[in-house]
This record gives sequence, structure tokens and C-alpha cells, in this order.
Amino acid sequence: MLNRSIPIHSGLLLTLAIAAIGSTIAAAADQPQTIDKQTDWVTAVAFSPTDGTLASVGGQSLLYRPGEVLLWNSADGKLKTSLDGHATTVWSVAFSPDGKTLATGGYDGIIKLWEMPSGKPLHELKKHKHWTRALAFTPDSKFLVSGSEDTTVIVWEVATGKDVKTIQAAAGPVYGVAVSPDGKTIATAAGDKLAKLWDFEKGTERAKLEGHQDAVWTVAYRKDGSLLATAGADHVVKLWSPDGKPQGELTGHKDWILTAAFSPTDGNLLATGSHDHTVKLWDVAAKKESQSIPLKGAAWGVAFSPDGKLLAIGSHGDSLTVWDVVAKKVRFGAPPAPATPAETPAPAPKAK
Repeated sequence: MLNRSIPIHSGLLLTLAIAAIGSTIAAAADQPQTIDKQTDWVTAVAFSPTDGTLASVGGQSLLYRPGEVLLWNSADGKLKTSLDGHATTVWSVAFSPDGKTLATGGYDGIIKLWEMPSGKPLHELKKHKHWTRALAFTPDSKFLVSGSEDTTVIVWEVATGKDVKTIQAAAGPVYGVAVSPDGKTIATAAGDKLAKLWDFEKGTERAKLEGHQDAVWTVAYRKDGSLLATAGADHVVKLWSPDGKPQGELTGHKDWILTAAFSPTDGNLLATGSHDHTVKLWDVAAKKESQSIPLKGAAWGVAFSPDGKLLAIGSHGDSLTVWDVVAKKVRFGAPPAPATPAETPAPAPKAK
């Protein structure tokens, strides 16, 4: 398992930088042409809300090698294009609600904004001091919210790339961020065992969502804003009202829950990905498991297509999988395989 606390010296950094440049040039000409051929690690996924384009991000390793941003046609599983420029593994991705902007965030803290569908670079956002773990746009597509292992959340203006607000959000790494459908609240998930709600305009804390027994890795809003889900290293999914009152729990995962997403249609289906080598689909109203998808490795990212019929899964063992929610089978990617015993990930590095 990777030791995330290994010190990096200046000579090694220079070597890595040179290698990154060469690898990026080579990678641009050597991308897989279909989802079935993708083999690199995929750490996060997102669907465009306007044309169904699927974005997958990651790289050849968890940390230092050049990052990868690939855009796929979700109808036929073919590669549309790659967006090159991240020097380190990409760990977060989000499409703006109007489909005009794609945001990607790297291990080095750098966030890139891309014009869609052209893929033209727009802005490079440099303020986070560590790993950018989560990204979310406001409903009007005017602002981007980013969460980092440096313990902060930053609000950026999309048009200019300027940071307009920094929130000291946690006593530990910020692993997840979400913006409420009305744009008034930012929800955060962090390594200090807390999820929190923040006033978007003022940047002030509205509520602490207490009850998790370990780091909270992910947070997601239902489309109508009536429900919030959090999950993390205690293997439990917790459901909350918009003002932070407990609404129940979902249990069944055997290891860290790393990612979660509500279906964009009726919002009654919740997908969660875990280090136990499964993705589970939950019937939220009945508070029970609906489907379980076995993987060869940890599931780091999940995202529903705009119509809710497809679920993209990013992992280390299976790379990229597109699951047909209705037919309950793989549409693109490697066939599912029985899960193997999961290895608990190493603790995240302390923020510098």
C-alpha cells in the first residue's frame, strides 16, 4: 500500500516534473479508444447534464504521475478526447449545470477549468496548498466550490477564475463538498468526523452534522434538496434533512465508503462506492439495498447519467465501468467479478 507520508526532496521533485512532461506528451498519443480498453486508475467521474458526455479522471498512480482527464461518448463507449495538462493525478471532477464548463482538481492542489464542449483551457486555479479532493458548481454555474486536504473550502468565480471566499472548513482534510439545489448552502465532509453546513453568501457555519464515528468522505444532495447523504470510514451512510436533522441510516458496506450520488430523476436511488470492492444502490424511501455491484478494487467515484439509467464507476481494480441500472449489467467496461478482501487505505497525509 502507498505510504502517503513519504518525504519528497527538491531533486526528486525536479525528476518527477521532467518525467511528468515526457509522460504527458506520450500519454496524449496513447489513450484507450474505448471504455473497455481503459486500464488506468479512475478516481472520479461526472456526466455532462446537456449531452451525456462522461468525464473520467485519474492517472497511472495515486499521486505523482501525470493526471488524466478523458471525455467519453456514453452512448457507444468511445473516447471523444483527452484534456492534457495536469502534472499529478486528478482526484476530482465536476460539470457545471449549464454544461459549459468542466472543472478538474489534482493531487498538487491545482484546479483547471475547461470550456465545453471544445475542451479549451479557461483558467488554472492555484490557491489550495494540498490535494483538491472535491468540486461542486452552484446551480447557476457562476461559482465553483472546491474542498482540499489543506482543510479549506474555496469559492471561485467561474468567469474570471478569481477566488472570492475561503472557508476554514474543518480540523482535518476536506474530502467532500456539495452545493444545495437552491444555492444557499455548502455542505462539507471532512476527516474530523464531521459534516457541516455553511451559508454560501456569508461563509458562516449553519450546522454540524454529528454522529459519524470516523472520517466523513463524501456528501451529496438529492436533486430536490429535501435530503442530504453523508458517508465515510465508519462504513455507514447517514441521511439528513436540509437543516441537518438525522433522517436515518443505511448499513451494509464492510469498509470505507468513499463516494455517493443520488439519482437525478426521482432521487429515491442512492449509489455509494466503497473500499470493500462494491458499489451499492439503495432504495432511500425503504432504506434498504436495491443492487450490489461487485468490483475488483475500491470504488472511488460514482455518477448517474442525466436520465438516471446509467451509473459510471471509477475504481483502481476495474478502472472505468458504466453500469446499466435498469438492466442490472455492465454496459461498458470490464465484467463484474466477485470482490476480493479489501485492504484498508493508508491514512491521509496531514495538511501542510
